[in-house]
Amino acid sequence: MMGTSVAVIGSASIDRVVQGSKSVRQLGGVVTYASLTFQRHGIETIIVSNVADKDKSILKVLCEEGVHVFRGHTENTTNFINHIDGNNRWQEMPVNADPITDEQVRSVLGSVGHLHLGVLHPYDIEPKAIKLIDKTKIFISLDVQGYVRCIENNQVRLRVSGNLTDALLCAHMVKADEIELTSILAFYKMSLSELMRAYKIDEMVITAGPQGGLIRRLTGEEIRYDAKSIDFLVDPTGAGDVFFAAYLTYRFQRDKNISIASELAASLASQQIEGRYISKEILNLEH
Repeated sequence: MMGTSVAVIGSASIDRVVQGSKSVRQLGGVVTYASLTFQRHGIETIIVSNVADKDKSILKVLCEEGVHVFRGHTENTTNFINHIDGNNRWQEMPVNADPITDEQVRSVLGSVGHLHLGVLHPYDIEPKAIKLIDKTKIFISLDVQGYVRCIENNQVRLRVSGNLTDALLCAHMVKADEIELTSILAFYKMSLSELMRAYKIDEMVITAGPQGGLIRRLTGEEIRYDAKSIDFLVDPTGAGDVFFAAYLTYRFQRDKNISIASELAASLASQQIEGRYISKEILNLEH
């Protein structure tokens, strides 16, 4: 992989987290959790995201931690409402930002050796921008979550988007949880091995929450990892994003083997769930 810098591309979101009678407003999105994880590991990190002028202050915490922000203009900032009940979560997306364009992506291509795609919905990045990314020769990682969602009456539902195809074509490393992967394999009518061969995916990271997960290589090799035990549950939001960014860091920036990289990443994910890594206090937008 060329260079040590990374650009994380996708929506920064304003999340309202609802747990029982409590409701808090905080910064969210893959770009938030992944960029802070990369940056805290000493990797020069850029985010490419569209945030409305009236909401630009939400990005302050990223700037304070040294993340470089390439903010595009949009009338609205992406908003999510996350309803959390233990390990159960359901979401609403009442409003979204304009898609990230190919020109925005082009502006960072010469500066980084790694693009990390963290879309929150299927139209977060313009298809033309994904086509541009596919032509690059740098390392591409993809979290599929935004491509297995549809929005119906503001409700976030599980459904594979046709836009996933081009994203898979450009990605070397892909992350999906078990439910997402099951839906993807059914959509393409392929086995996991067939999918990885068809799209030339070097490694597939499959997460299963408290059950841990596995890493599947294009060669067919599978390495399972265990989730770390947690002492108390604060909020699982962002744990998967932290895990994947940490795994990418240890695996490809620090040249660790899969077992060590996944174990270290699982430790950070458990800290995130306990509220001890990227704390709710620094993400809080109420003050």
